[in-house]
Amino acid sequence: MTPIELQIEAIAANVRMAARNADGALSVVELVDLLGTHSHTVVILLLSVLSMIWGPPGYAVLMGIAIVTVSTMMMLGKPLRLGRWISSRRIPGKMITGMMERLAFLARLLARLSRPRLEALAGESAKIPTGLLVMLISLPMALPIPFINAVPNVGIAIICVSRINRDGLGVVIGTVVGLLGVGIAVAIFWGAISLAQNVLA
Repeated sequence: MTPIELQIEAIAANVRMAARNADGALSVVELVDLLGTHSHTVVILLLSVLSMIWGPPGYAVLMGIAIVTVSTMMMLGKPLRLGRWISSRRIPGKMITGMMERLAFLARLLARLSRPRLEALAGESAKIPTGLLVMLISLPMALPIPFINAVPNVGIAIICVSRINRDGLGVVIGTVVGLLGVGIAVAIFWGAISLAQNVLA
């Protein structure tokens, strides 16, 4: 296995072990505690992967708000502390399983495409601008509008995995994908407002 596959497999193994309770579920605070209160990039990665899985109404909005919150704490260099209304939410076992499958897919894909390069764009010195970018990309996900979070989530996941693998080029690619997703979300939002205005006119 390549280094990036080993890292993501270690994350997946820890999550699987922690989720071995009656229903396989984890709360958001349990997930954060498991990964560490300073593991901002890893927590954002898992939240973005979870956001790609279909959930109950309001779930995508919750994940978007959580990513914005973690990104802000990453920029400020503060340990992860999520509000009680986010921390107490439980992630069903089925969603945990889906998250593991998507993490494994990301690991296999990026093992072929990603390698350490342009490390200044993926290192500690780039933490603040990267956090700002992730927060910007995740803002549309906090809106209660269906189907606008897919492309931004892919961009965020690419950014996070690339940071783990010290791949600055991957961070750039993830940023482009994420900003494209933001553009699509803005277009959908604007189109919905225009349609509503035409209907009500």
